[in-house]
Parts: sequence; C-alpha cells; structure tokens
Amino acid sequence: MPNHPTPSPADAPLALTPIGTFHADAKYAYDVPRQAVLADSNRGVITLRPDGNFQDALRDLDGFSHIWVLFWFHRNQHWRPVVRPPCHRNRKVGVFASRAPYRPNPIGLSCVELVAIKGLDIIIARHDLLDGTPILDIKPYLPYADAFPDADPGWTRDDDNARFTVRFADNAHQQLCWLEMNGLTCLRPFILNHLSYEPLNPRRHRLEAVCDDSAILAYRTWRAFYHCDPQQRSITVLNVFSAYNNDEISDSQDKYRDKALHRRYTQAQPGAGPASK
Repeated sequence: MPNHPTPSPADAPLALTPIGTFHADAKYAYDVPRQAVLADSNRGVITLRPDGNFQDALRDLDGFSHIWVLFWFHRNQHWRPVVRPPCHRNRKVGVFASRAPYRPNPIGLSCVELVAIKGLDIIIARHDLLDGTPILDIKPYLPYADAFPDADPGWTRDDDNARFTVRFADNAHQQLCWLEMNGLTCLRPFILNHLSYEPLNPRRHRLEAVCDDSAILAYRTWRAFYHCDPQQRSITVLNVFSAYNNDEISDSQDKYRDKALHRRYTQAQPGAGPASK
C-alpha cells in the first residue's frame, strides 16, 4: 500500500519547489505582452532541474501544440486587492477579476506554444514570461476541455473595440528582422504591446515628437516612428532607428553596452541612421 501524506489543515502554509527556470531575452516587464496570446515572435526556454526525474515526466508532451505553464511572479513582493487594468486606466477591478501579477499567492498561468523539447529544455513561443521566472508545473492544453468560445468575457468585453491593429511597413519589418537576427528580439513584441492601446497617449507610453497622428515610441536606446489612423484604428510602423546621434554613437563611452550593435545596424540599414526618421 502506498504511503499517503497526512492531510494538512486547509489554511496551513504550502511548500512549493520549482521544477525549473525560464530563460529568455525579456528582462523587464515592458519586454513582454500583457497576455501570452498577444505575443508574436518571442521565444524562450524552460530548463527543468536535472535532479527531479523530469525526463520521464516529459514523455508524450511533444505531441501537443500548446501547453499550460504555471509559474511564480518572482518580482512581486506585495499584493493588491484592487488593480487598474493596463487597457482600462480609468477603471479599477478586484485582483481576482484580473490577470494582474499582484496576487495574494503570486502564481501565474499562461498558455504558450510548444515549439520543441530537447532533453530537459522546453522551447516555447508566444509567451509573457520574464527571464529567471520559476516554473511550478506544466500541463498540456486540451482544446476540447480548455476552449470555451461562448464564454462571457465580463468587464473585458470592450477590449476588442479599444484595440488598434499594428502593422509594419516593409522597411520597418526588414529592420526588425535584421535586429532579431542579431540578438534584439524584444523590440517587436514591445512595439506590438504598447501601440495596441491608446497609441498616442504620452501618459501610457514613452513617446517623443507627437505630431498630429504620428509619433516616436522609445524603447531603451531604440526608437520606432509610426503613423496612427484613428478612424481605422490601425498603426503603421514606418522606421526603426537608433536613439544615439552621430557623436554619441561614435563615443567610446558605452553605458548600456549596446553601441556595437547600433554601429552595425546603421551601417547595414542606411535609411535608419542615428536619430533619423
């Protein structure tokens, strides 16, 4: 007969041990979308602990296209009973009616795309996790059990009406592809995330040179110039360029250790020189 642990009182503290850690380029909250499904091109790797007999636990998981990932919001130290949703800045809702990370028990749940499994490394795409996130559990996504197309979205039902469609002009797409091939993978998701809602609101985004229906979105030492069509609720990203001017990009001081990439970029993309639009 198997030995079953003695049940603990319902209010007793729980002990959780992460099964692994998530690794990706996303280091800051603004690097990831507010929901995994809103991600586009980002990827990351869940590396399971080698001492947990998890090789056998992964058996048959590779047949699924999507998985549920339970994780720990490791950067959140406090919880809030009421939160202000990012897409509804003038409204507050209870934290249990939101996906906010400020929870009594900071447990997160995301449905992500399963790309491949290599040993104890699980490669995923379209995620909303930060680098270093502790992973608590993994489960397969089952369409027949997990999808409810007729579910009531509650207070979020107006989200689609507020959302802008973001597209990239051919020039901007090529620029981002070059940056992604050279290691800067967070910029495209950042642009998609920030320009989908209130794209011309400087209180919500780091915007520069807002003029009529055009503006420049700032991301660290990079800038994206875009045009907004309020009637069609669409955004067209036209150009991605360096925030450094010619003198700065040539200066040997490199506080953010990224000037080598900026120099290569401006040489490879002549139309996106320093501080140009």
